[in-house]
Amino acid sequence: MRLGELWRYAPPSSPRHRVVVIVSSDGINDSARPWLIASDVHPEDPEDILTVPVDGHGWVNAADLSRVYRPWLTEHVDTVDAATRERLDTAIRAALDL
Repeated sequence: MRLGELWRYAPPSSPRHRVVVIVSSDGINDSARPWLIASDVHPEDPEDILTVPVDGHGWVNAADLSRVYRPWLTEHVDTVDAATRERLDTAIRAALDL
């Protein structure tokens, strides 16, 4: 799992399976840590200033960060391009005032 990858997230006890984009650093992603940081990909534009479009998949709201459990990331869906990754990084920095 790498920064900018889209994965299907399927907790076994939840009927809600969703697509997320990995936003944690590759240092964390390459470690043995069981939890990563991700953001949901929404099918409809939430019309928020911190929303970034992900071509062919929907929109990501940079203020909507959550922990995801690595074993429940079940299928690699796609990888965002460099420009989208930069826009998402900028939006996350803005959301967290970094």
